[in-house]
Amino acid sequence: MHNKYAYDLTQVRNMLNGHDDLVGYCTAIDRLGFALSTLTELQDATLTLDAIAEIHTDPEALQIVSAALMTHAIIAYCRATHSGGRGRKKVGATKKYTPDQEKKHKDIAELRNEVIAHYGSPTQGHGLKWLDERIVVKVVDDAEVFSFSRNRANYLAAAIADLRELLAAATATVEEVIEERAEFLNALNLKHISDDRVVEALSASPFDPYAFYGVGQLADAFWDVTPMKRSETLRNGDW
Repeated sequence: MHNKYAYDLTQVRNMLNGHDDLVGYCTAIDRLGFALSTLTELQDATLTLDAIAEIHTDPEALQIVSAALMTHAIIAYCRATHSGGRGRKKVGATKKYTPDQEKKHKDIAELRNEVIAHYGSPTQGHGLKWLDERIVVKVVDDAEVFSFSRNRANYLAAAIADLRELLAAATATVEEVIEERAEFLNALNLKHISDDRVVEALSASPFDPYAFYGVGQLADAFWDVTPMKRSETLRNGDW
């Protein structure tokens, strides 16, 4: 017989928030969550590049969805490694990049900022090759017509190659951060295990994968204890 149980540490952290002497414990939960969330987005980007590779021999599929997949890969990578915000603090995913990788990272970030997310003026790297737009006047016999001609990339092989290299390096770094932060949180769990407030919060915060994911294979697979295992459900339509 297997003894299986799980606790929702996000709920535990919310319940304990406000206790000054437990700030360090709550912060440790947050910091581990930031790293796990970052890893998930790096995995998002990697899986999206895998999807482009899978449809590479299908010209129709490439034409229809490759641009959307490439956009998603770039956005997910930059959200994990470049973008800042109040919702999640950076975990240093790029801190072990070589100088060459730092340059590639800047190229991908500019591609996101100046081409993918905004209409800008790229000055380097992939952005210069991504989009070429021309205002054209056509004169045919007595007809004069202004038109707009655009040559846009759905994806660039060079950009994919750079992303693959950067994702491998960033993922390895974030996995190390997760191990360090998990070890630190485990030590705090042992320190506070006799604290009635912590015990009460844990008791009030069971995590039921079937309630969270719904009945099915994903919930069944939740109890796999493989380190860094991805665990999520993707919804279509309304909540």
